[in-house]
Amino acid sequence: MYEMIYRISTPRWDDGAIPPQVAQLACQPGKTRRAIDLGCGTGTHSVYLAQRGFTVTGVDSSSTAIQKARQKAAEAGVRADFVVQDVTRLDGLAGPFDIALDIGCLHGLSPENRRHCVEQLARLMPPGGTVLIWGGERSFGFGWRPGEVEKTFAAGFRLLRSEASQLHGRRANWYWLKHL
Repeated sequence: MYEMIYRISTPRWDDGAIPPQVAQLACQPGKTRRAIDLGCGTGTHSVYLAQRGFTVTGVDSSSTAIQKARQKAAEAGVRADFVVQDVTRLDGLAGPFDIALDIGCLHGLSPENRRHCVEQLARLMPPGGTVLIWGGERSFGFGWRPGEVEKTFAAGFRLLRSEASQLHGRRANWYWLKHL
């Protein structure tokens, strides 16, 4: 479905805006300043982080989105690694990543696939690494239910805080987690 969306249009979520939470995340110190952008789409947030000195790996299942992300990075004059891959199978990637960013990717996955992704993040992130998630509230068959982020990330991560928000016309939340 996402492949077709990226081929025929510009999705409504691909508006080029950088949420203040992502800007705040970019200011966090880290030993390696490496970030992984899960479901990176056309790379807006990956490019933003690269412009701020991060070594970034953007992951998306859409080859069209990845092609556009590579073009966006080239036009911005930054280097980022973009890979076509399922976020639940990150075996070919090597960490450590200080930061994992998910803006609207995991909330569309099944609970089982979310757990697979969390297992991959636990392997790829050092203790103290930060995960920032934006996810819509449960509606139309996808999204996060209250308490679901904490439960999904319970093995190896701790929820630091959450903030209610609205993005792209949806009720949503930002979740800040720390890898233990």
